[in-house]
This record gives sequence, C-alpha cells and structure tokens, in this order.
Amino acid sequence: MTDHDDTRMRLLIAATAVFAEHGYHSATTREICRNANANLAAIHYHFGDKAELYRAVFKLPFQEQSIGIDAAGQENLALEESLTLFYRALMAPLFGDNLMMQQFMRLHAREESDPSGVLGDVMTQAIRPNFERLTKILCRELGVTDADSDIERMAFCLVGMAKIYFHGKCVVNAFCPDLLKGEEAINTLIEKLVFYAKNIVAAEASARSKK
Repeated sequence: MTDHDDTRMRLLIAATAVFAEHGYHSATTREICRNANANLAAIHYHFGDKAELYRAVFKLPFQEQSIGIDAAGQENLALEESLTLFYRALMAPLFGDNLMMQQFMRLHAREESDPSGVLGDVMTQAIRPNFERLTKILCRELGVTDADSDIERMAFCLVGMAKIYFHGKCVVNAFCPDLLKGEEAINTLIEKLVFYAKNIVAAEASARSKK
C-alpha cells in the first residue's frame, strides 16, 4: 500500500468511528484528522470535503462486499456454490470482532433515524451492483436472459432473509441468542439460508414451468 493509499484508508477508518459516534453534523474534520494522524488538508486532498468523505465511508463496506459477490457470480458454479459465496459475503459483518463494520452499522442506523441530507443516491449506487449480480445468478439458474419482476422480488427476498440477522441483530440476540453465538452458529445459519434460498428458486422454477 502506498503512502497515499495508507493516508486515505486511515481517514476512512477514523471518519467511520467519528461519524458513528457523533453523527454527520456534529463530527468535525479536526477530530477525524487527529484520529487518523493526518493534517487537515488531507481530507480536501483525498476527498474534497466533509460531505464527500461521509459518502466514501458509506460506499466502503459495499465495495469490499462486492469482491465476494463477484466470486459468487462465476458461471461455472452450481447454484448452491454461488449462494454459499453470496451469503458468506453478505454475512461477513457477523464474523469475528470487526469493529469498523460494527461502527458502520451504527452509523447506518443513525443515518436512517436522523438523515444527514448529504448522501443523495450513494446507497442506491453502492448496493445496485451487488443486487444485479444476484439477479444475474438467478437468471442463469432459471434459464432467462433478463430479470423480470418475479426474479427481482425473489432477489429482494433472498437478501432480506440475511439482512435481519445484522440490521436486526439486537432483536435476534434478545429472542434467540444462540443463532449468532460464535463462528459455528453463523456457518450453520449460512447453510440454512442457502437451503431456504435453493428451495425458493426451485419453487419459482416449478411455477414457471407450469405457465
């Protein structure tokens, strides 16, 4: 990693923590730079301004997630293999003690309850590529070229089954704490998600064959 890349990443890590703690409007670039061990001009150099730094923080987890989802989209994989890679990428925040990811989830919740007003369509742009990769996997399995409304509904369903476990983690832990207790439990959860997803896809394939 070059010095340029190192400084940029330190700013992103520091900004994630400060924004999660204080929110966009109360966070200061001075505190972010102090935590990143960078001078105040660094934010302007790497991101332009505070708003663009905030947008970059929100993009980062989806960019990392897309690497795993890219692998899931390989055409030589069976559906079960693709779904396993997909859910492993999606559920990555649950593995280990990923402090930055926990901070991002806290920031995401804060943004939903108290919008900053500076994100615009950043979230849509960040999520869209991964959603399109999933619909491509489903299209391939169902033998169609382009995703129709049923495939899009199914894609949201498959994502939604996983999202509850980290966006609603506090509820899951309150009701059924063993479901997310340790790596083995999370691996079992992924296996079950793949099982459920395969059956949903099979049901859709069966319904299409009867039309």
